[in-house]
Amino acid sequence: MASIKVLLYTSKMLKNGEHPIMVRLTKDRKTKYISVGHSCPPDLWDHKKDLPKRKHPNFRELEINIELKKTEAKSLLLGFENEQKDFSLDDFKQRYRAHTVRTSVYDYIDKLTEELNKTGRIGYANSHKDLKRILTRFREKEFSFSDIDHAFLRRLEQFFRERDMNENAMGVYFRTLRAVYNKAMADGYVKKGDTPFDDFKVSKFKSQTRKRAISKEDIQQLAKVDIAPSLRLYDSRNAFLFSFYCSGINFIDVAHLKWANIINGETLYYEREKTGDVFTLKILPPALAILDHYRKFRTSGYIFPYLDASIYKTPATIHQRIQERRKVTNKDLKKLAIIVGIDPVLTTYTARHSFATVLKRSGVATGKIAELMGHESERTTQVYLDSFEQEDLHDAMLNLL
Repeated sequence: MASIKVLLYTSKMLKNGEHPIMVRLTKDRKTKYISVGHSCPPDLWDHKKDLPKRKHPNFRELEINIELKKTEAKSLLLGFENEQKDFSLDDFKQRYRAHTVRTSVYDYIDKLTEELNKTGRIGYANSHKDLKRILTRFREKEFSFSDIDHAFLRRLEQFFRERDMNENAMGVYFRTLRAVYNKAMADGYVKKGDTPFDDFKVSKFKSQTRKRAISKEDIQQLAKVDIAPSLRLYDSRNAFLFSFYCSGINFIDVAHLKWANIINGETLYYEREKTGDVFTLKILPPALAILDHYRKFRTSGYIFPYLDASIYKTPATIHQRIQERRKVTNKDLKKLAIIVGIDPVLTTYTARHSFATVLKRSGVATGKIAELMGHESERTTQVYLDSFEQEDLHDAMLNLL
């Protein structure tokens, strides 16, 4: 059982001869003291009431501030108890300080960006930098998380629309802002409970995009195209096909793959860069054939010829290199699409969409596809299948003719 008390901390004396006023938390016979930001001379403090004496020149101001701090502390203590989980005095102190300090949203985004860069999540860090950049155009002055309410989000949406921003871009910014808000809540900078995103649905920012998936027959035609192994086009096709046959593995993960990720020559084991989730899957024969080709040229630890550990050593340089290779690969895939005679909008991401769509057409349940793709919910997988569902509905309507 924990208890809260505000008192004059006589064990410490300030230079002006006063003692700091502290919040004392007692739990399991241990105590932790947190300053309320005020002090008082010992002769002007009422130890029975734990308040300054009425003759203190700032009695009323101090009384209000002390009561406010006490209420905040008790509210946080009640929050811990409602969560029904054990907590340490340090946990309480961290949440109390976060709760009582108006943390700047911009400072917090900078903090998250720095943490992401340190852990090598460069792409995610850049999305946070982009969010701060657009927010400073919308609201130049600093603001705290308490300023983010439903009206704030509506004004931000209006700001985007006045600048003719497309739905997809708005969706990215709002999803990133929501993730930052939720992280701030977990860190104690936002009171837990209802959030402005409960009523402001980010999912509404969805525009109808061109079909990204191609059929299994198109995949087979791509694989049959005769390309000299010495050409870059050959590597681009291999990366695309390997992604398709390995559960739609992202291009960034393909580029990071090392021979150490191949277990017993038949199992792929890797950690997804975007989420940190670990995947283990049996490698299908077409993907094994691609590995056999590169096994003959094992000059480095990487499987595909995109990264060189002796050149690209930092997370930033590795990220930049992969982005460059992705652009080049997408150009090659457009050439391949023209050669085969399929939709020219063919990119590395098409492999992931095609993987999901081909399985769906084959009767595989959406839940199983979501698991294979590493999605936390089927709703995410459904985004990949939307175009397929629309075609399916159209085919059904043809029965009327």
